[in-house]
Amino acid sequence: MSLIEAYQSALQHDAAYQAAMHENEAGQELRAIGKANLLPNLSLSYSLSKSNAERTSTNPDGSRFSDSPSYLSKALTLSMRQPLFNLDAMARYRQGNAQASYSDAQFSGKSQELITRLSATYFDALLAESQLRLANAQSNALTENMTGNEVLLAKGAGTLTDVLESRARYELAQAQVIEARDIVTNTRNALAMVIGSDPGVLDTMRAELNGMSLTPAGLAEWESIARASNPDIVSSRYKADYAELEVTRNRAGHMPRVDLVASHSRNAADSIYTFNQESTINLVGVQVTVPLYAGGSVNAQTRQALARSEVAHSELDASTSKALLELRKQFDLLASSELRIAALLKAEQSALQLVEATQRSVSGGVRINLDVLNATQQLFTTRRDLARAQHGHLMAYLQLRAAAGVLDMTDLMKISAYFQQTP
Repeated sequence: MSLIEAYQSALQHDAAYQAAMHENEAGQELRAIGKANLLPNLSLSYSLSKSNAERTSTNPDGSRFSDSPSYLSKALTLSMRQPLFNLDAMARYRQGNAQASYSDAQFSGKSQELITRLSATYFDALLAESQLRLANAQSNALTENMTGNEVLLAKGAGTLTDVLESRARYELAQAQVIEARDIVTNTRNALAMVIGSDPGVLDTMRAELNGMSLTPAGLAEWESIARASNPDIVSSRYKADYAELEVTRNRAGHMPRVDLVASHSRNAADSIYTFNQESTINLVGVQVTVPLYAGGSVNAQTRQALARSEVAHSELDASTSKALLELRKQFDLLASSELRIAALLKAEQSALQLVEATQRSVSGGVRINLDVLNATQQLFTTRRDLARAQHGHLMAYLQLRAAAGVLDMTDLMKISAYFQQTP
């Protein structure tokens, strides 16, 4: 399974991403909900009731007359209300847009987080397999060394100390192999949780890994991009906008409201005085509502909204500082890891030459067996550090793009070019 295939599978099966996607779908409805406050409100009502009345009337001659009318009352009303001037409704409309945009920013962050999380999990599994291969190679090398020393001891040309030293290093290497196998199992299980299935055979990293080129190259340009695109900064900005609109919405409690109202109603026997009559009424007019006093709640809610607006702006500043700090960290890490890889490549060559030279020196009687063991350990330690540095370099590139808020599928494809199918 390649890195791209793993990502495509994660899009379908990762629970966190699926939850974020549905959360964004719900968030987009806030735009329509806010807009509804500015649109006409139509309602239709119908009522049917039976009335039994006792009625007593006085005739002109002073006599009293009683009857017991029984009748059905019917009422059908279609009414419409269209806001003409309503600051509260306008604020709610703009808040709906801010909330929907906030949801978009949050989903963008979750989408980029999936790329980095999937890549990190994939790289961890690859690194674990690489460490297992190195542990096996080291164990095999120590096996050869131990066998050679045992043969020399049997021939009387070796020493028991050399055999014991080789055996101790071999047994330690065997323990490291067992530990490496456990790590491989754990990292592959973690990857399977993200992609929803067993990953199978993973791609391996190519031998050559040049530094990841950056465009733009300067930190200041990346900071500018992050201020405009980082999901945490953008979502905090929309949150602050929403809080400011909440102040406006609460202040609208002091403002008049103007509505266009219209209704069409049909009534039959709507009262005891008209139980034998039917009527049709069409009404169109403008209704003005002027709030006078609400017990001080409008002022209190406005002050509360102002305080929360200040909180939102402080959180925006905090999000900006955190995002820029992470950006600088990954920018520096990307540069330093490139230098570290170059140094470790040279160290690997030197360590390999040291092993070969030490083995020749032992044959010539200049060095001892322990020197070979130490040189071999240094070689495999260097190769382990090199593998970690290479994977760390790729992750630093992805994390930098994520901190800037511009990480996407293109970057993942760029990273995947450094891998090849396992033979």
